[in-house]
Amino acid sequence: MASVHPVNDTIYDPFRRSDRYGDMGQARQPVMEQLRLLLMACLVLPFRVLGILTCVSTCYLACQLSRVLPAWQQAAFVPWIGKRCARACLWCIGFVSVRWVSCDQDSEQPQPSAVPAGIVSNHMGWSDILVHMSHSFPSFVARASTRDLPMVGLISQNMGCIYVEREHKTATTQGVSTLVKERMLHAGSPEAAGMRPMLLFPEGTTSNGKYLLPFKTGAFLAGRPVQPVVLKYGQGRVSMAWDSIDAKRHIFLALCAPYHTVTVYELPVYVPTAEEQKDPVLYAANVRDYMLRRSGLKPAKAVLQDKRAYHALLQGKTPASVKKSE
Repeated sequence: MASVHPVNDTIYDPFRRSDRYGDMGQARQPVMEQLRLLLMACLVLPFRVLGILTCVSTCYLACQLSRVLPAWQQAAFVPWIGKRCARACLWCIGFVSVRWVSCDQDSEQPQPSAVPAGIVSNHMGWSDILVHMSHSFPSFVARASTRDLPMVGLISQNMGCIYVEREHKTATTQGVSTLVKERMLHAGSPEAAGMRPMLLFPEGTTSNGKYLLPFKTGAFLAGRPVQPVVLKYGQGRVSMAWDSIDAKRHIFLALCAPYHTVTVYELPVYVPTAEEQKDPVLYAANVRDYMLRRSGLKPAKAVLQDKRAYHALLQGKTPASVKKSE
């Protein structure tokens, strides 16, 4: 029988929640907090939901109307309105501050004029996409089902998203990596005119925002320069990290919180060396080290499998990886 780490093992530190609602968002709350949640749910949450739906509908209608425009005008109009709708949506969620900080160039990367072929960012939760949309309206890798969602599907198509069939993991991963590589290889070329910048979360899953997990190589296969970005959410009543909590519970708590803040640090463009261009594993590791040095985040060895094991342990279950090896 295979062994499994106990729930308090340090391997799971990147996935532990640090807000008052605790792991799984189910920590017992005092009466006053329960009353506050009730009042926010009755008096504030409906208006926030209405505002979010209005923002999404506005962006959707803009995408529909843009079809009558010439391609070059459509490529300019949709991102323009999309960024503003995303920022308005963040405001409706409660983000009173979304601050972007452009970090100074340093001696490690002496080529400030390099044009990035993609954006690599740490990943904490569902709001990360909105934060990036409000700034650059990028394309990203999404579930195939996203394409067919009402309103959101058309918006994602206008962003140039790459869709993933989760059910066929091996073939899909290889296919998506190829598509991402091709998109990044053509970034900045005439044939790529109008395409949105590519946003990638190389950790492959979310953490609690205090750590940086090992990077996968997909964003680095093309060997092109990348724009490292680090998101740091403020210490509010509820953590915006989507690490060990049910999606519905997290959205409810986030919409019932008084406010949220986020600061985004845009690091200098990372230009790979000749050696890094030939070795995506080395390139990924070096970009991660660079982001660790510039961000103050802690390095972690945990991966998606560890996160799933942690979730199972929190629910009193045996992790699937252990069951398979028994």
